[in-house]
Amino acid sequence: MAKNPLRNKYVAIGQWDASVTNLANNASASCTTGSVFIPEGALLTKAYYYVETTFADGNDDSAQLALGITGSTGAFVASIAISAAGTNGVAGGQWDAGIHHTLIGAGSDEEGDNAETQLENAKNLATSMLHITENSELLLTTNDDEAVETGKLTLYVEYVLTGDLA
Repeated sequence: MAKNPLRNKYVAIGQWDASVTNLANNASASCTTGSVFIPEGALLTKAYYYVETTFADGNDDSAQLALGITGSTGAFVASIAISAAGTNGVAGGQWDAGIHHTLIGAGSDEEGDNAETQLENAKNLATSMLHITENSELLLTTNDDEAVETGKLTLYVEYVLTGDLA
């Protein structure tokens, strides 16, 4: 049986390391190892990331970071200060060491076990997905003039190719 490339799941992986990549001056940074693109027509179904080294700006950790793509720098994580605590359901902050979820593939959970609740959960999950209409680069964006001195994360973006090209 021939494989249908429109039915395969793909994972784009991007990594940023503040000790290597300049993360300052209100700019978007490509991945430390080079640009990673998600192709036109992709449907982003889920995204999550692992912070290996907690981020710090060398001062008061007021620098803000966002994870996204070309044209939507906060598609995965909206701009959040390094010092912000308890975001995204984790004990520490969004930029602390550990596993973190993003806005993509994170539908809210309605309580209950009836069919209406299940349909609401399915709808919420579907509305958190994102269709890409042009080749888009994975980006980590700083929204502060203060340089981010330490921090390392790897972003995983799961997607399928829809064949729906702009």
